[in-house]
Amino acid sequence: MLYSIVLFLHIIGAVVMFVAVGITLLAMISMLNSKTTDTLRNWAALAVKLDGLLPFSVLLILVPGLYLVFTRWGWGNPWIELSLALLIVMTLMGPIINLRRLKAILNAAIAEKEVVPSAVLLEKVRDRVLWNSVMIMTMLALAIVFLMTVKVSIVGSIVAIVIAVVLGFMTASILLNRTSTKVSISNKKTNSIN
Repeated sequence: MLYSIVLFLHIIGAVVMFVAVGITLLAMISMLNSKTTDTLRNWAALAVKLDGLLPFSVLLILVPGLYLVFTRWGWGNPWIELSLALLIVMTLMGPIINLRRLKAILNAAIAEKEVVPSAVLLEKVRDRVLWNSVMIMTMLALAIVFLMTVKVSIVGSIVAIVIAVVLGFMTASILLNRTSTKVSISNKKTNSIN
């Protein structure tokens, strides 16, 4: 019975993490597509607030997860050790890379006086480091779920992680390139009207 409750809490932690990451991604994509500074500011505020959910989800994942390792699985399983390492890396990436940049976007949006977001503000929103980090973290979270469910060997675990990182870079690049193409087309239309 205790095992089932601990496993439930562990899974709830993963669900909370995916909800936070999903809403953060929604907020970031919405910032990319915002037509007004006000809208961009609201999405940036939401993305910054959601950062508070991630440490909570990590606790919900980590504490029950460690209990499961010590009582059921033991150390020496590559999928456990690599998943733990990934979780720690992701926990550090959040505040060091993502939160600082999201706060910079929010502060720039608050300081913005124009109704339409300026090029400087949009450049902050399109920060490639931020997008790579968020997309890699998202794909690494999926890789952790894969490792936990499939329980592959060390080689399979490393391959899954490499695929996740590559997919993170590719997804960030596709999203940013798609949006910059839309902005270029929009600017050309605006210039031809003037």
